[in-house]
Amino acid sequence: MTDHDHQQVVTLWFITSADPRGVLVAEPKADRGYARKLLAQLNPAWPLTHIGDFDMNRSAPPGEGEFYIGGYRGLTVIQTVLPEVPSNWTLSGLPTLTEHFDTLISMIPTADLLVTVHTPTDRDGLGGFAHWVGGRMTRCFYATRERIIEDTGVPLPDEAAFWAGESEAPEARGIELPFRPSEMAAAAIAHWLGFRVSDEIDIPVAAFAVDGRPETRAGRPDSSSAPRRIVVTAMPDAAPMDGEVTDTGYDDYADKPENEDESRTTGELVKGAAVSVGRGLRTGVEWIRTGTHRIGDEVRRRARNTGR
Repeated sequence: MTDHDHQQVVTLWFITSADPRGVLVAEPKADRGYARKLLAQLNPAWPLTHIGDFDMNRSAPPGEGEFYIGGYRGLTVIQTVLPEVPSNWTLSGLPTLTEHFDTLISMIPTADLLVTVHTPTDRDGLGGFAHWVGGRMTRCFYATRERIIEDTGVPLPDEAAFWAGESEAPEARGIELPFRPSEMAAAAIAHWLGFRVSDEIDIPVAAFAVDGRPETRAGRPDSSSAPRRIVVTAMPDAAPMDGEVTDTGYDDYADKPENEDESRTTGELVKGAAVSVGRGLRTGVEWIRTGTHRIGDEVRRRARNTGR
């Protein structure tokens, strides 16, 4: 992508909890100290500026050089802008897209990794989702309404209505898919997480900029005025790396949650890394035999043949 107005936002969910919904229902606080330490380890040269603590799903999307990070027991979510990618790039290549993504994915313990991508300024634009279990990709879909770029793995039951043309997207014209990819991605993530990311449960995050801007005091945005956005996103245990996070010289006292138990050590976070959610894989095999899936196959076949 080369147009600044069509930047893609990527959300990564690192999951070790068997109940991601339960993690957030417990109303954890944004762990600013964890977010700061995570970014400091990702790139020690970045000048980190805290820009606010708020609910990710009730805010505007991040801009360039911004990271929204929520670290909880058994679940970590990170949202940022996807860098420019080649026209033939596929979402399954995210782990090796840049050194930062490679490092990020390798340093946070996870059993399930969920990734979503959407284009905030274009609801019909590029969108998609991917799921890795134990490092093995089980499902990936990435497309615009006019072109399927990647469609691999076993489809989910929650995709059926979209392929059958039962979504709320405007009626397809010509070769268009009968749904918006970003909206199907949101449904897929809801299937794996157990809740709708956009509006069901608050997702508290700490937001940081890495471009050297001066710090300003920013609070949680008013939910009545904060713009909603479709989040097609991201999973598990919030933890820095395999080793203990090193001290970077700043005073982290003010960043600690009121409940000190919410500020975890890396060792504590690694404990649940062997738990795998794997919901999509278990249910997808049965659904793949249904008539609705056959409709989806035909829609995808026509889209590929015409759009490539």
